[in-house]
Amino acid sequence: MEALWNNLDRIMNDLLKQWNVPGISIALVQDGKILDVRGYGKRDLEQDLPMTGDTVMPIGSVTKSFTALLLGMLADEGKLDFDRPVRDYIPWLKLWDPVTTERATTRDLLCHRTGVPRYDMQVAFNALKDRKEQVGTFQYLQPSADFRTVLQYSNQMVTLAGYLAEVLTGQTWEELVKERILQPLGMDHSDFEVDSLTKYEDTSKGYVFTGTGHMEAGYMRLNALAPAGGIVSSASDMAKYTLFQLGDGTWNGKRLISRETLDMMHTRQMIGSPYFWSFEELQAADYGLCWFTDIYRGRKMVSHGGNTNGFSTQLTLLPESGFGMAALSNATSSFSVNALSNILSDMVLGVADMPDWNARYQKIFSDMMAGAMEGAKQRAEAKLPGTSPSHPLAEYCGTFRSPGFGSFIIEERDGGLTGTWNGFDAIFTHYHYDCWDLTLPFMGAVLPARFEADESGHIGSLLVSLEPAPGIDPVAFRKG
Repeated sequence: MEALWNNLDRIMNDLLKQWNVPGISIALVQDGKILDVRGYGKRDLEQDLPMTGDTVMPIGSVTKSFTALLLGMLADEGKLDFDRPVRDYIPWLKLWDPVTTERATTRDLLCHRTGVPRYDMQVAFNALKDRKEQVGTFQYLQPSADFRTVLQYSNQMVTLAGYLAEVLTGQTWEELVKERILQPLGMDHSDFEVDSLTKYEDTSKGYVFTGTGHMEAGYMRLNALAPAGGIVSSASDMAKYTLFQLGDGTWNGKRLISRETLDMMHTRQMIGSPYFWSFEELQAADYGLCWFTDIYRGRKMVSHGGNTNGFSTQLTLLPESGFGMAALSNATSSFSVNALSNILSDMVLGVADMPDWNARYQKIFSDMMAGAMEGAKQRAEAKLPGTSPSHPLAEYCGTFRSPGFGSFIIEERDGGLTGTWNGFDAIFTHYHYDCWDLTLPFMGAVLPARFEADESGHIGSLLVSLEPAPGIDPVAFRKG
């Protein structure tokens, strides 16, 4: 550990420069003690405010482990059986596939094996206020794989698990997490949803690097989907949470969860991993209950990341070394926290010949960008020149609704089509015939879309490719 302390400032400052990250806050723990909590860089570029160990910001999908922990507590109390169908507790539950509807268990939800893919566009653009109503939209999520055959990461299924906790207790998920986790652990700088950031003086803005500078990113409000990613916290609070996850289920002498249940969450429940990379040092990569469960350099590694608009987080545990780290950054989809996790893990494990983890993740990022550019190039090349829409532009205007994804309101403006999707800006650029490119500035996304005529010959529907998983049909929004 001496090498780590002697080089930590250099590692962190190099990380900020290489990844163009404004700021990172970190917590390091080992053997039941908090070793260090500190911040690097800036939490607010405009006001030149420093990042600190107490800076509060969204932690994204690390929230999922809180939801799993809560359900583990309820299982210990006999309120829940992880392997009993969820429909036994929520009789009205309906998913797209009838077999999944009848048989899906809490374990299936928490280890992402229902066959439902990500549907990130629903998370970003149709996060409802009411959790029960949100769960009702999950019946419109077409699966891309058979039940229990592959691991497919799903924010919606973890949200369903969070709603199940509400059904079992009569309390909201937020009340339960606060009473059973945040308050007992003394996590006083943690709350729910970005609106709660106004409670704290030391908060961070989120940023995206444009290639030439940093642009402030709008906060993503998950609303009913909060059990999948809605907690805001600080490195100082996450240090306590990391210590608890490395422990035996007790905190200050009080048992919060059984050791057996806590260990089970950290143990492989589903073969496969949401990672889209592989390293020779990573001998196995699988998934527990809202935790990545890996074999790294022959040692057990338990971790989870979190990405939301403007922020990236990583929490990593090395149980055999008693070590844990939490890193919270204010940069969109930044691999900086992943690189940091590998660097610090190697130092704790005493790796003499450490690879350049920054370079490895930079290569992954570059390949991703190249793939996106190649996809855009192929779509541009496939465009048929000299075509026009089949109807006057006024025919494409109006309100188009989908029961699972909300509404587009489209109007004609300056010879083109523009509008909103559930209040978010939506810009339509003509591609060819009745096909358009749909730009969603909030997420920087461009999606294929097309309009179709009904039997009367009038434009009656808008079809948008909202989920890229193979085999998924475009979502139909009906006019009227």
